[in-house]
Amino acid sequence: MTQVQVENIIVSFSVASALDLPKLAEILPDARFDSCDAPALILQFPHPHSMAALMASGAVMVTGPKTMDEVQEVVKMVQERLNIAGVAVEWSPEILVQNVTVSTHIHQEIKLRSLAKFLQVPEFSPRTFPGLVYKEEDPNTVILLFDSGKMVCNGKSVEEATVALKKMLEKLVSFGIKMEENVCQK
Repeated sequence: MTQVQVENIIVSFSVASALDLPKLAEILPDARFDSCDAPALILQFPHPHSMAALMASGAVMVTGPKTMDEVQEVVKMVQERLNIAGVAVEWSPEILVQNVTVSTHIHQEIKLRSLAKFLQVPEFSPRTFPGLVYKEEDPNTVILLFDSGKMVCNGKSVEEATVALKKMLEKLVSFGIKMEENVCQK
């Protein structure tokens, strides 16, 4: 039985009204800041494997967690580091989910050229990108299909991306692919 697996959750929140990034880069030993590369201070965390990009405006973008519990852990680690560095932080920020990436595998090959014609995707070019990019309108998601049978979906929530994958599986069945049962369970 194949299941939907959360690969990444991207969230944003505000931790303060302003941050002095060069000063924080001096105080926080594991922080990376190069204003020529990007106007953000980067903090990386091994557990959960994730990264936080802090902006001078006080906005923070987190990528890498696979669950909302992990998101909460990273938010708390960012807050604690800034607090230790002397920044008055927002302890109850509104956390906004920006994007969720989920994946599944149907355990059989997909003929992407034929599927692109079936789904009426005119931009399919395997020399440019080895996957088929399919934009679903309801829910508003993007699905990447690979000839190996792997599917990756980006959406605003795990539920939205899972619904989109289920719809794609229905389209694959009407395309002629035989599915094993419970391919899209969480």
